[in-house]
Formats: sequence, C-alpha cells, structure tokens
Amino acid sequence: MMEISRNQVCPCGSGKKYKKCCMDKARIIDIHKIKEERFYEQKDILVRATTDFLWERSQVTGLENLQQIFYNRIGDHVDEKARPMMFQFFTLFIHRYENGLRGIEWFLKENRKRLDTPLMEMLTNWTNLKFRLVSITEIKKDIILFEDIMTKKVYPLANIQENVPSHLEEGYGTIGLLELHNSKYYFNGVRVFKGPLHVAQAKRKIEKLMEETGLSYESVLMEYTLEVMGGMMADGLQVNVEVEDVSLIEDLGMSHLPAYTEDFLSFFKEKTLGKKGNTVRKYRESLYDLNELLVRNQIISLEQIDKDSWKRLLSLEYFNMYETMTKTQITDFISTLKAFTQWMKRTKNNTLWLGLSKFLKVEESQFNNAVKLPNSFFPIRIGNMKGPINELVKILRGEIVPESPTVEGLFEIIRLNKQSFRVSRLEIRKGHSDSPEQGYTEATGEEYTISGSDLQMEFVEEGLLIFGIISKGRINMWELLDIKNVYPRSAKPFI
Repeated sequence: MMEISRNQVCPCGSGKKYKKCCMDKARIIDIHKIKEERFYEQKDILVRATTDFLWERSQVTGLENLQQIFYNRIGDHVDEKARPMMFQFFTLFIHRYENGLRGIEWFLKENRKRLDTPLMEMLTNWTNLKFRLVSITEIKKDIILFEDIMTKKVYPLANIQENVPSHLEEGYGTIGLLELHNSKYYFNGVRVFKGPLHVAQAKRKIEKLMEETGLSYESVLMEYTLEVMGGMMADGLQVNVEVEDVSLIEDLGMSHLPAYTEDFLSFFKEKTLGKKGNTVRKYRESLYDLNELLVRNQIISLEQIDKDSWKRLLSLEYFNMYETMTKTQITDFISTLKAFTQWMKRTKNNTLWLGLSKFLKVEESQFNNAVKLPNSFFPIRIGNMKGPINELVKILRGEIVPESPTVEGLFEIIRLNKQSFRVSRLEIRKGHSDSPEQGYTEATGEEYTISGSDLQMEFVEEGLLIFGIISKGRINMWELLDIKNVYPRSAKPFI
C-alpha cells in the first residue's frame, strides 16, 4: 500500500490535508493493534509455560488418568479434532490437582517470583476469571455485544477473527472466560459456538445443577464446566417434522426446532383449517411472536416456564420486544395465547402453568391499555426525534413553556381524575435481598399530576407503569413529553 504524505489530501474524502484529518486516527489504530498483538503474545507465552510446567510434573500414567477424567466428564459430544485443545484447556483452567489448585493457580504459586510484572499480572487476572454462558445480542463493526444468559449483563467483545468467528449471527453463544483488555473483552482459551437451541440446552443444564446442588450460577459453571459444555453440544431434542411442514415452520420462526414445535404446528393447523385471510394471519403472527419471545429468553420447552416466568415473559419481555405495538397485535396475541392454553389443556392434559388462563383474563385490560395509552398520547412517533418534537408541539400549543423542568423515570399510575391522573415515581434498585443480581422497584415518595384529554384518559388505568419524561405545565399539572414504554402492573416485580 502506498504511504500517504502528511500534506497530501486525505483519502477519506474530507478535502483536508492528511495531517489535519485521519493521520492521528491511523496512529491510534496502529497503537491499538500493537497492544492487541502484544496481548496475544503474552497469552501464548503463559499458556505454553503453564502447560510445560504441568506436564513435567505429571507422569505418563498421570496424563492418562487426566485424559480419562476429561473424557468421562465431557461425554461423546466433542469432535475428535477439538479434543486435544479442549483437554489442554481442561488441565489449565478446570481440573483441580491433588493440592486443590487449578493448573494456572498452581503455576502462579510456584513461579510468582520468576515472572516479569506484565505476565504475573495477566496470570493473576486469569485466576479470577469466571466462566459465563453468553450469547450474541448485537454485531457492530468493532465490537460484538454478548449478553450473559443468566445475569443479563452485556459484554463488548473485540470483533476480530482471532476472538469471534466472522460467520456467527445473533443468538449464537458459548461458555467461556471473558478477559478485559483495553476496554474490550476477549475470550480466554477454547470456546465452541452454538446456535440458540444449544445455548438454551446449556441454560437448562445450569438451572438443573443449581437446583440439585444449591450452588450459585457462577459456582455451577466453575465446578461443572465440562458437564454444561457437554449439555450445550449435545444433539438436542428430537422433533418429528413432516416435509410439508417445513415452510410453515419457517413462517413461525422455528427453524431451530424447539420442543414445542409439534404443539405449535398442530394447534395452528386445527385453528386455521378451512379459514382464510385475517384468521390465518392472526394465528401465524401471534405464534411467531410467542416463539420469538421464547427464543430471546433461551426457552426450548414449555415445561421450563413456571408461574413467575410466564408473568415476566408476558408483562415485561413481550413489551420490550417492540418499540410500538398496535391494538390488533396485542388483542390477537392474548386471544391466541388463551386459545393455545385451552388447546394444551384438552390435548396434553395441561402441561402449562395452571393459572395462565386466569392471569390472562385478569390482566387483559392492563395489557390492552399498555399498548393503547402511548398511542393515544403520541399517535405519531418518529424514532429518536419523538421527544424533541413532542416538546415543540406542546410549547406551540402553550401547554408548557421553554426550559420547563422535566423529570425522567419510571412512573406508576396510582389515581385517576376526570382529565388528569396521579403518578408515583419509582426507583429501580439493584441487589434485592432475595436475588442480589436482580433489580427491584421502590417508591421515591415523589408524586405528580399529569393532564390528559377525554380520549387519552379512556386508556389510563391504575397500576400501569410508564417509563418516560414529564414536564411542568403552565397550570399546576405536568405534561407527558415522551413515553419510551408502558408495562402492565404485573411487570413491576421484574423490572
């Protein structure tokens, strides 16, 4: 590649000289690349040194015993070509030797004074890394966002071939150690990427082990790493599918063939037999939404979903799937889910939560109004510009004045008046005593009265939760400037 002179026109097309445009950016990229290469060099040095250290201290019989332990724990799910690298990873990061230490911990203890500072710091960091089950939520140019399936924490991983294969799509995941370097995360050691179905299998294995052992999520993955990996790499559930159903399966978004595939297909065929148009569309789109909801939450079997999970999925996660929804969409979805619940009770002797039908009946008004309320206040919503546009409209109408005080947050509707409603601002806190990794809501004591027209008040209901922005109006009331989301009251314990 030809070197660009400092005084030449910058090749980016800005018209500026290279020295006043992209030259510094190129230097930053080069520096980052050098640091990244050095980072990988140090990793390679430590892996080689630790492996030599461990294998020198193991007799031939000792290595054979280690291999037998590895094969017994991982099962038959690992490809023969991948086994040598996975075995090496096992000896370094997973197996505990007779002294009670893992390989990297043993090597650090014996060589702390011999290592230079950068290597010692890296190795010390390795001993503190925790295994995590993560899946891709978003792919960007420089980073790929991975979400921890259990804690929901998001990690930005460097988007380079050495770290994450380029062919992966959203939903793919793995079990791995995440190492922070230069504001990005890198996988440490061997990782095997699998699709959503296999990630869901790993989640089920973790949940089962947590229930059986009483251990936390992190402890289960540290103690049963290979067993969970084996569960993720297993072939999965066997689903019987007819050739003529392939097109319908794709329409419903179930190409990953979850355990409920046959139930969805049979239900859809029964409800749409001899029907056309809107009826077919209703069941197809509603089942697609339900499947998408389950996929996003790594659920492959309806038997996994207990009472609280159903409530969280329907009242929180479903409303998070769409920026806006229509009255028809929510009405069809609830109707389809009610019908499916009854169908499962009739044909499968009810394998769903027994209280699901009653829950849907009791909360139906909340679900409908959670969709209708934002559409009544803001019938035209223009992406990220809707907040400023709404503010401008209200200023022009004289409802608020420029620079009016604003409050952003989560508000619970606590009382209705004729043309206004009272809300209490909630605070989302971390670290509930029953579940330290989950958030919970708590009233702040702040209350506001928000104005609304007759049409708007038709959809305002006590208990609804509004995440948005309010502004002080000209009279002694507040105005809604923006609604980012509205949830039914049943979402409150899960926000």
